[in-house]
Amino acid sequence: MDGVLINDTLLIFAIIIGVTAFGMYAEKKWRWAGILSGMGVSIFTAVALVTCHVLPTASGAYDVVYDYIMPLAIPMVLLEANIKRIIKESGHSFILMNVACAGAVIGGIAVGFLFRNNAYFAKDIAGYVAMEVGVCTGGTVNQAAMAKTFNVSHDVVGAAAVGSNLVAVSFLVIIGMIPNLKFFKKNFRHPYMDELEAQEVCPAQQVETAAAGEALGYTVLGFAKLMAFSFGVLGVSTLICNFMGSLGLPTVFDMLFSNIYLVTSVLTLVIVTTFPRFAESMRFGQEIGSFMLLLFMTVMGTGASIIEIIQIAPMIVVAEIIIIFFIMTITLGIAKIFKMNLEEALISINSSYGGPATACAYVGSKKWQRLMIPAVLIGVYGYIIGNALGILAGNIFL
Repeated sequence: MDGVLINDTLLIFAIIIGVTAFGMYAEKKWRWAGILSGMGVSIFTAVALVTCHVLPTASGAYDVVYDYIMPLAIPMVLLEANIKRIIKESGHSFILMNVACAGAVIGGIAVGFLFRNNAYFAKDIAGYVAMEVGVCTGGTVNQAAMAKTFNVSHDVVGAAAVGSNLVAVSFLVIIGMIPNLKFFKKNFRHPYMDELEAQEVCPAQQVETAAAGEALGYTVLGFAKLMAFSFGVLGVSTLICNFMGSLGLPTVFDMLFSNIYLVTSVLTLVIVTTFPRFAESMRFGQEIGSFMLLLFMTVMGTGASIIEIIQIAPMIVVAEIIIIFFIMTITLGIAKIFKMNLEEALISINSSYGGPATACAYVGSKKWQRLMIPAVLIGVYGYIIGNALGILAGNIFL
């Protein structure tokens, strides 16, 4: 890309890995970074580097993270998954996902009425509403489908793609901060966070735990087994997805059975549940997988140049903020009224707006691994219903 300081793939890799490591360090070192979260620090740093033309907005390094590192992390963070606890403890996720989708529809309709006479959107308001409802209930897959269905002009589609990058980055930072804010800790149930806090030990105990860990198998062999397992699961999952995709199944079933995140998660869960001792013999999974997922979040930040967005898509940014406001307010409100878990509300919001990929990354970065399967499932569910909801909302403005 012209005008960008660094274009070399290996240097870009070095920078995004360094930014991710810096975010993790900052979260532990400084109070402000602890509130923002390591994920937030990494994302904002990536945005700053892109805006200052140090990094490009597109690179082969980013593609490797999206296509390989992100799905490879899923088997690692699910090594300790317990199917009985997952079924027992994630019952509200599906309900809250539907609430989040309802918030997206309400927000999309509100945007339609606010901007239907705006010269920028002109005749594309119905298609734009459909696109936004689709993307806010299932991700960019639905956005493309709605743009084609309503014949949205290329200018609006391009601006929506650019504007959504900045909003998505800001959204991920905010949703990463929420678990660290006193207001939410005080007013919501958060059993997963409580469990993690209870597991924290003092420095002296950490030394003892590390020594015990080495005795239990923290070895090069254990690392080799982990990598072989993760690559094996991802490879088999890819074969399954390719085969299912070639069958010409109806759209709903194709979305389910050819989704790499869902297939990888289910296959890992089956293996871990069937062969628990084998799963226990592998070490480092949670730590390495969490780092990979944080790396994915950092790369998400490289898709947004603040200057470019201000120049091209300011109205798009306002519209998306309105929709996200409705999604978050309604979902968190329902969770508060019915005393549902904060963690489940957050993954439902994340699955709705970002799809299963960002939901997986979010859950992994927060170490709520028992919510990984629910996050993937409701994210895929968003794919399925997103187009239908987008069409319904868009038709209001035809």
